[in-house]
Amino acid sequence: MPFVTLSNDNRIYYELTGPEDGPVVLQFGGSLFGRHNFGFVNDGFRERGFRLLSYDATGYGRSDCPKEPYSVEGWADEGALLLDALGFDRVFVHGTSMGGMVTIAFTGKYPERVIAACSDCGMARCDLYRRVYFRTWRKMAEAMPLDDFCDLITIQAVGDHFLAANPDTFEMVRHVIRLNPPYTIRWACLAMETMDLEPLARQIQRPILFTNGTRDTMTPPRLAEGGFSAHDIAAAIGDWATVHEFPEIGHADLLECPEEATELVTSFFHAHADA
Repeated sequence: MPFVTLSNDNRIYYELTGPEDGPVVLQFGGSLFGRHNFGFVNDGFRERGFRLLSYDATGYGRSDCPKEPYSVEGWADEGALLLDALGFDRVFVHGTSMGGMVTIAFTGKYPERVIAACSDCGMARCDLYRRVYFRTWRKMAEAMPLDDFCDLITIQAVGDHFLAANPDTFEMVRHVIRLNPPYTIRWACLAMETMDLEPLARQIQRPILFTNGTRDTMTPPRLAEGGFSAHDIAAAIGDWATVHEFPEIGHADLLECPEEATELVTSFFHAHADA
């Protein structure tokens, strides 16, 4: 199994797959699924010539899980340490859900490491609605049976028609979430609830694609007053940003429309390969 010890002494599990001469895509997973968020799009990326760097962030899966505070900015810093440890200079960056937020922080803090980025279901700061959303998740993760918590997350993240056609999604979500410690899940919820990435988002000067579903209530592309959404970031950084909304899709576009998402993101990356 491939492990690497970072300069902060954390031991990280990673997978590097795809053509060895292909451009590298650093993947940032979500708060509950981690690297498994990309399971339905990985083949499509590899078939289009990309080499994927997938890893368990500290606190997740097979990587070290120290009992310490976690933050979105801290996971972004860890991404830079991973690139250092593996000898990669500049990469494409693709993050989804909380990983989309990590992507925003990473692109703002480390522009010299980013060719182009995609923040899927990302935002820079919660509005009141979303703060209560993630605070409720955190309390439910502490109090509810895990499978019941997973089922609630599923109906919030995935569209009703997709679930009707794919009822086995519930068991898939339960299986993946069980791979990660409840301690980390609670800290991830708190990290999203309290983050303020607006200063970093305003610094972005690399091509970045924001993707989301029009029916996403969890991390919508437009937020109420007090939040700083994908559209707010795009307005702040101008031509560096592109926004795309998948019609009639909820939070899980990589699950509900993986072929369309793959084609959109890989085309964006190919178009900015020389950026």
